[in-house]
Amino acid sequence: MSGAVAGQPYVLYLNFYNEESGTLTDPTNVTLDITYGSEIGFVPDTAGPFTYQGASSPTPGQVWRTGVGQYACTWYIPASTAQGVYVANWTCPYGPDVFLGVENFPVAGGFQPSAPARDTGYWTGGLIYGAAGLDIEFGQVDANGICWLWQKLEGWDGPDVQGAGVIARSGDHGAWASPQYYAARQLTLTVTASAPTQALRDTARALLQQAVPISDLAKLRYDEPVPKFAWVRRSGKVTEAYPTLGDVTFTIGLVAPDPRKYAVTQRSLAIGLTPAGVGGGMIEPFTVPFTLQAAAAPGAATATNGGNFQTPAVAVMTGPVVAPTLSNTTTGQTVSWSTLSLAAGQVLVVDFLNKQGYVNPTMTSTSPGIPSTGGTYWPADAASSWWQLAPGSNQVQFGGIAASGATVTYYWADSWV
Repeated sequence: MSGAVAGQPYVLYLNFYNEESGTLTDPTNVTLDITYGSEIGFVPDTAGPFTYQGASSPTPGQVWRTGVGQYACTWYIPASTAQGVYVANWTCPYGPDVFLGVENFPVAGGFQPSAPARDTGYWTGGLIYGAAGLDIEFGQVDANGICWLWQKLEGWDGPDVQGAGVIARSGDHGAWASPQYYAARQLTLTVTASAPTQALRDTARALLQQAVPISDLAKLRYDEPVPKFAWVRRSGKVTEAYPTLGDVTFTIGLVAPDPRKYAVTQRSLAIGLTPAGVGGGMIEPFTVPFTLQAAAAPGAATATNGGNFQTPAVAVMTGPVVAPTLSNTTTGQTVSWSTLSLAAGQVLVVDFLNKQGYVNPTMTSTSPGIPSTGGTYWPADAASSWWQLAPGSNQVQFGGIAASGATVTYYWADSWV
């Protein structure tokens, strides 16, 4: 049905069939209730109930019979009625059973209802897909009046492992412990979108489907006492269930290729490189022996990882510098580019998760694992040892041959498994 307009009468029709013979049949009685957004029993009546009292012609406030098994009712729609999707609920007793027939119909021309107050739930978080400009915040009501409710998240506790883990010993008991690593994190997110109208419910469906990319990565944020996020993409299909006409519950299979959970707050550390030979003289106004506290080496500083697992950094190096090196002296590892000479203003961006460096790329993010675009790929020396920041304090160092003004800025986030 279509054409209902606030301020005008609208006729609704019912055909009742005997399910065994398939013929039109009169039920024992007929009652019509009109509700907004959902079926009778879930929301109060907007109009009605209208009952059949034996009328055979249009009768205000009553259902009338037009033929065997055929009924009609006129709803005089008030001009103050809200626009949106309404439901005609026909209740028909027949024999020992009671049948409920429902049909949706839109009403135009009325006012746009404001979103009613809703329970936004206990848990909050977000699903952010920057490439599409989408940020779905759970535990809130969005600009469309859609309430997003976070219900459950499975797989957030810890990732599985990959690899055999052990190799059986030959001619002896037990096995040898072989290298083993964390696997990609498998997640299942359950959320409900509660919308003021059925049309806005479908808007929520479209937004959620778009916010979960297939070949790209989105940020799933969970607001724990220390808020954390993981980079995720779709794993399998997104299933939908409809408890009411205005609600939809999503069950979303996700995979995080990087199993880490990162702190939302990003850290950064800038280090300048002291040119070789720079220094000066000093006449000491005191007498030795005495004790001096050891100072940090030139181009060195302390980077802290407050999580429980090693975390990769993104380093942005600015020239002029020749043969630069980036070291974690706490772990004893160094990455070097002996063939690289950065002129003043040139930039080398180093992703320690993907173990790649690009000269003069277009920066899209300083998050690990989110590659920059363009630029010239510049491989590190074969003897390099790629490193990450261990939990706790790490002494990091910037080395190379510099004139003046060379710097490196490390960006990272505390990480957990």
